[in-house]
Amino acid sequence: MPDIFNSAQGCQFTSEDFTGVLKAHGIQISMDGKGRWMDNVFIERLWCSLKYEEVYLKAYNTVAHAQQSIESG
Repeated sequence: MPDIFNSAQGCQFTSEDFTGVLKAHGIQISMDGKGRWMDNVFIERLWCSLKYEEVYLKAYNTVAHAQQSIESG
């Protein structure tokens, strides 16, 4: 279990249903400031590249096949 959960401030992350689960497990909550789009640029580019240069081109039949192909790079 993580010690700290970091997220954006979207309604899905600030709802009592979501934060209550974290609190019940003793997990600290950290949220990025509003308008911090630059914080996510690297990870958004990574996922975009992975989807368009790997996943969409190869149309995997199983999750195991996808993992194996992505790991072998």
